[in-house]
Amino acid sequence: LSPLLAVGIFVPWGIPDGAGDILARIDASSIATWELKPGRWASLIFLSAVAFLTLPRMFQVMVVENADERHLATASWAFPLYLFLMSLFVVPIAVVGLDLLPAGSNPDMFVLTLPLSQGYDGLAMLSFLGGFSSATSMVIVAAIALSTMVSNHIVMPIWLSVARQGATVSGDVRQVVLIARRISIAGILGLGYAYYRVSGGGAALAAIGLISFVGVAQFLPAILGGIFWRGATKSGAVAGLLAGFVLWAYTLFLPSFGGSFILPPAVLADGLWGLHWLRPHALFGVNGLDPLLHALFWSLALNSIAFCLVSLRSFPKPQERLQGAQFVNVFDHNPGAQGWVGDSAGAEDLLVMSQRILGAQQAQDLFTLAATSQGKAGFLPDTSPDFLQRLERELAGSVGAATAHAMVAQIVGGASVSVKDLLAVADETAQMMEYSSQLEHKSLELECSARALREVNEKLTEISVQKDAFLSQISHELRTPMTSIRAFSEILRETDEIPIGERRKYAAIIHDETIRLTRLLDDLLDLSVLENGEAQLDIRTVNLHDVIERSVKMAGHNAGLKIRRKPASEKIELMTDADRLSQVFINLIANAEKYCVADGPELKILVQKKDVTIVVDFIDNGAGIPTKSQPLIFEKFSRLGDQRAAGGAGLGLAICREIMSNLGGSVAYLPGQGGAAFRVILPIYA
Repeated sequence: LSPLLAVGIFVPWGIPDGAGDILARIDASSIATWELKPGRWASLIFLSAVAFLTLPRMFQVMVVENADERHLATASWAFPLYLFLMSLFVVPIAVVGLDLLPAGSNPDMFVLTLPLSQGYDGLAMLSFLGGFSSATSMVIVAAIALSTMVSNHIVMPIWLSVARQGATVSGDVRQVVLIARRISIAGILGLGYAYYRVSGGGAALAAIGLISFVGVAQFLPAILGGIFWRGATKSGAVAGLLAGFVLWAYTLFLPSFGGSFILPPAVLADGLWGLHWLRPHALFGVNGLDPLLHALFWSLALNSIAFCLVSLRSFPKPQERLQGAQFVNVFDHNPGAQGWVGDSAGAEDLLVMSQRILGAQQAQDLFTLAATSQGKAGFLPDTSPDFLQRLERELAGSVGAATAHAMVAQIVGGASVSVKDLLAVADETAQMMEYSSQLEHKSLELECSARALREVNEKLTEISVQKDAFLSQISHELRTPMTSIRAFSEILRETDEIPIGERRKYAAIIHDETIRLTRLLDDLLDLSVLENGEAQLDIRTVNLHDVIERSVKMAGHNAGLKIRRKPASEKIELMTDADRLSQVFINLIANAEKYCVADGPELKILVQKKDVTIVVDFIDNGAGIPTKSQPLIFEKFSRLGDQRAAGGAGLGLAICREIMSNLGGSVAYLPGQGGAAFRVILPIYA
């Protein structure tokens, strides 16, 4: 900027006749009568805005190499001011150059030739150094940006997919990245020089830049469609890009070689295959447009049409929709909540991997700073979500976001959780913490009044915690089937192009989740009625043998579980609700079927009569229930072992407990029986 301003100041005040002569020169110059067609002016403004959004070098400067977001606020006024100062002396330099320099002089060289023509060699040298530094810096930034894209989004994903297991830890990833980027930079510069040689090298720099601007403008429909249109698909974006780039190459890029490369002069003059409506600068019979506006209009039009049509006829895959939501709603969610949980496990492998990508010193500094912030100075940090997010961000600068996430996931082995679920959990946790804090504060105030009030407050706190835990468990159990129903119903509702097999699969999932949800609601309602003592009991005289026999049949136990009974001891008359008692027996038999993992699973049902009570024991030959888990088995939503294999919501034993309480009896776990053992105590007379 400084050399350009120096030449700009020199032109009106350093050349004889001074600044007063500049206005007269402008009036007499052909620039005074030069007119720019409105179409070209609009296309230049549009291209400049699009280039600002889509050029890789702009992203490199504004995002990749930006260490502080506050710098963008400064750039928002400094960059326009920089452009204004650059253009301030353009017209005077152009007018004086056209007037003083020989005809046919290159306008791009006026800032050099004007000082030389007046004998100011030092100013010319300053101008040369300024132009050289500006050109080389632009080439460097553009080459780095493009090579980063090539290595991060082409080379590294391919290498990661074909590399052996654990290569991200043991392999020299940094060397792979460096080699990929060096080769990419050499290839990019080679292609640029090849274009210069093949095109003849005579075109103005501005014209070459505008051709490239129209090329990168082809990304605009896919960018805007991906952000604002939920129906956009990857197939549509690819189709639009292919159509746009073909039109751009045919109408602008290839004609820039002047009929000396691929397109012969006959095609430029008469159109492809002699069809006049396929002439590159008069496509579809549209004549009289500026070549730049003509190429921009037709390439973007066909690009947008192909993008929309293919997107409408294709269906976005779940992964596309998930990734799209993460990008579109980036400011609505906490980017740190990625479902990673853990301690120091995997931190050593992460450190080794980071050293091979970032370098030993930078990786050590990153891990040391994280450990210090966690209060673990001198040790490896915990793999917390915040640390993993920061690590991914640092690695993304070298290998790209997708590759960085895949590498970290391969080591940590975390599972992703939906953003909506994470936000719901976060909100609920925040509410619980706030409520707990309020209760604690209130408890401290009341503690000074009396011991009795403090005991009451502690009891209320315990009840509140139980209520919150119960509501949290219910919301979790309800959210799981509702999330599946909503997701698959949206897919079925939004498109008709799903194959019949996939449609039946989604419908079956919705049906199963609906049944699961209905069963859960029925259990919750049943439990609520029993807890409130509102259950309607049908007390009558029944035979215990008939109740057990019916329970065994209704449980539908598989052939692998052998049930041993003594029918003679079961023939006891008692007053009870046969249906409710059978419900308890069925649940205990079903639990034995699910959780008994012995080689020959067996369940013994033993009946004893003691005075006015009846004792029924259910004992299997499995591994039993761990001592620490025994107090929890009758709690709501309590499930032991593999919850996926267990199924249900964990309400069965809680319902059994309430049924027996309503019947005047009890159900309890018997430890020390070798396997899982439950004892049901019944009164003979209700």
